[in-house]
Amino acid sequence: MADILRVTTPLTGQDPATKVRPNVQDPTTNINNVINPNRVPKNESKGLYNDQETNKFSPNLKSNFDSFLHKLASMPGMSAETAKLFFTRYGSIVSSGLGEGMALEMSKYLQMMKVSDAELLNLLKGMQGSAIKFTGDFFDILRGLVGNKNLSPDAKSMILEFLRRYDAITANTHTLKNMISNLNNIADRMMRNSAEQLKEMIASLDTKAGNGSVTENLARMRESIIPFLSAYISQTKDFGSVRDNISLFILNFTRYEMGSKEGFSDALNSLLGVPEVSSKVSNSMVAQLVDGIFSDMHSDQAKMLQSQLVTVLTKGLEGQAGYQNTQVFQNILQSALLNESVYMPLLHMMLPVDYNGRQMFSEIWVDPDSDERSEKEGGSAVKLLVKFDIKDLGFFEMIMLVQNSKVDMQLFYPEQLEPMKSQIKDGIFTIVERNDLKFRSYMAEKCAQPAPVSDVFHKLFEGRNMVNVTV
Repeated sequence: MADILRVTTPLTGQDPATKVRPNVQDPTTNINNVINPNRVPKNESKGLYNDQETNKFSPNLKSNFDSFLHKLASMPGMSAETAKLFFTRYGSIVSSGLGEGMALEMSKYLQMMKVSDAELLNLLKGMQGSAIKFTGDFFDILRGLVGNKNLSPDAKSMILEFLRRYDAITANTHTLKNMISNLNNIADRMMRNSAEQLKEMIASLDTKAGNGSVTENLARMRESIIPFLSAYISQTKDFGSVRDNISLFILNFTRYEMGSKEGFSDALNSLLGVPEVSSKVSNSMVAQLVDGIFSDMHSDQAKMLQSQLVTVLTKGLEGQAGYQNTQVFQNILQSALLNESVYMPLLHMMLPVDYNGRQMFSEIWVDPDSDERSEKEGGSAVKLLVKFDIKDLGFFEMIMLVQNSKVDMQLFYPEQLEPMKSQIKDGIFTIVERNDLKFRSYMAEKCAQPAPVSDVFHKLFEGRNMVNVTV
């Protein structure tokens, strides 16, 4: 007869057949802070960042700004990665025969780096101009007026309208490239016949139109491209990626339209009609502003270098330099994008040059209004971090604070230059004095480990005081 009271079947020889084994569950040992309705329990000991624990699905509360700081601390420098690519891997890429076009583009980039004394200065100015454009005495005056509580609302409105027009007209070339990219993305997602028609319309646009010369391109877009896109959506009811790219195109179109020469001229004349502005702005300031928009003297070589580097990176990411080198190209691109982040409050410049037969890749970060200034000295302070890698010589790093023509400098040099430490000091002192500056402090030693940007500029952490979001 079966034993109906038996709950579990024991193993043979381990349990008497007549003994009933109770089905007892082991008490759970991982319960923290058992709820007591008579008391307020303390918080659980586990944290909210245990995302990597097994079977743990706690929310990730790290903000975008925290992610930016983490990437900034761990990301290799753009100049160091570029130097690695051209100094140590360039020969193997060329000799391996992987992608003849890749070797040609890299050699072209190296050829463009060759500069003389005057060209080096113009290149640096071009890099600065392409990095930031709201600089100079003219914009300093406008900043002071906008911050004045006694300024009339109409005058403030005219200043803001001028700034919008100025931003739009100086970005004409970039905005046009964005629109063409939007249109090409739309064509790639269209039916074949419609895509061919759209590509013909794209080819009719003037891609070499300068700042302010937007009339012809706007007319072609209004007369052909925009009606064509509208008709396509009406016929196909395509509300997917095509419509999303059309929305991006319209946003760029609006900005491009705002950057017309006539609109900027009207905004500038209205601004100069404000008494608070006309009393402080000189004719030379206005002439310099206008010349900077339409002549763009110093940035041609800088733009060519940047464009050629983008070409090299594109081919490298496609594997044309060998897939073993793909990570280097990714590091360069990620570093460039990170330094252009909205969270980066510093002016960043990349300066690749071949000067007097010596190749150098340099990276510069500038804080034009450092909070590390001495209150005793008075006046604003400028802080710089300069990293540069010189072929066959090594890696250098310089941290400098300048206030009232007085300099605090920390210089880190390659270990092989230790015997020349005194000569380096004499040379630097000569350069500083030649530029009417004086040393307040100077320190030089071997470079053991490159410093992260976040360790040099503590202003980066001010973003923690703002609203952080998580996506």
